[in-house]
Amino acid sequence: WGHSYEKVSGAPRSWRRGRLSFLLSDRNHPSSVCINAVRFSSSSSLLATGGTDRVVMLWEVHAGESTLEGSAEGITCIEFDPAGFRILAASYDKSALLWRLDDSVPKVTLTGHSRKVTAARFSGLHQVVTGSADRSIRLWDLQRAACVKVVEVSSYCSDLVCSENFVISGHFDSKIRSHDSLRTAGCVQQLPVWGRVTSLDISSDRRQLLSCCRDDCLQLFDLRRRSHDRLCFRAEGFKCGSDSTKAVISPDGCFLAAGSANGGVYIWNVTTGNLETRLPGQHSAPISAVSWSLSGEYVVSVDQSRRAVLWSDI
Repeated sequence: WGHSYEKVSGAPRSWRRGRLSFLLSDRNHPSSVCINAVRFSSSSSLLATGGTDRVVMLWEVHAGESTLEGSAEGITCIEFDPAGFRILAASYDKSALLWRLDDSVPKVTLTGHSRKVTAARFSGLHQVVTGSADRSIRLWDLQRAACVKVVEVSSYCSDLVCSENFVISGHFDSKIRSHDSLRTAGCVQQLPVWGRVTSLDISSDRRQLLSCCRDDCLQLFDLRRRSHDRLCFRAEGFKCGSDSTKAVISPDGCFLAAGSANGGVYIWNVTTGNLETRLPGQHSAPISAVSWSLSGEYVVSVDQSRRAVLWSDI
């Protein structure tokens, strides 16, 4: 990575044998920057970070970095395309931007929202879905760089997940809304939760939906059941640090991970419902987001004081 490393031992062998951490230097994200988003590529060899400095940093897990610029304001969300050749980012400047990994200039800029874009996700190779603080969800055709559908919703959209067949959005009115791939004007189903939704994640098999809310609870829904039943995960000391704290499901669906306002990374066991481990000591500021590599080998956490920590077997 070209930065200072610190090895930390003591993680449970059932989950991780060791930990590796690094701090981004001043020549990358500046010291005053809050990192809002982080995401691994499908190959697990790259990760991207984005924050209030309006820059997306690309990192090779073993060495090197590059910079993608073009946003006029801060980055709120990052996603790699399924093929691993492009990267999508949502921005405070009311747009979403698409880059090729071999070009630092945006290939496509999607504009039309009237407030910041909080989420941007690929829906297949040629479509993107965005959610915004302007209480709308938009479907975009990447080949035309055009918005082809607008769905008005009744609350600030904080995050969304999607496939070619559905879109699920989380909102500040303590509701999760399911949409039939935006083909209909309204939502198909509403799920009540117990606080502002800060993030959503979906399992690799598309069967489980994870929400993180401001009531400091992670909730896991089985999408095969049309019910309000859910599993709830809490832990002593765990607290969402912001309205955009992002939690994730592990690639095998067996664990959940989220960062806390106290700087700890919390890992829950889905089967038992219990806290598996807490990874402390590396963050001194609230954690904004975590990402789990598709290989299952790495977890990365980022915080509001520009620190990014890579947790891995060593």
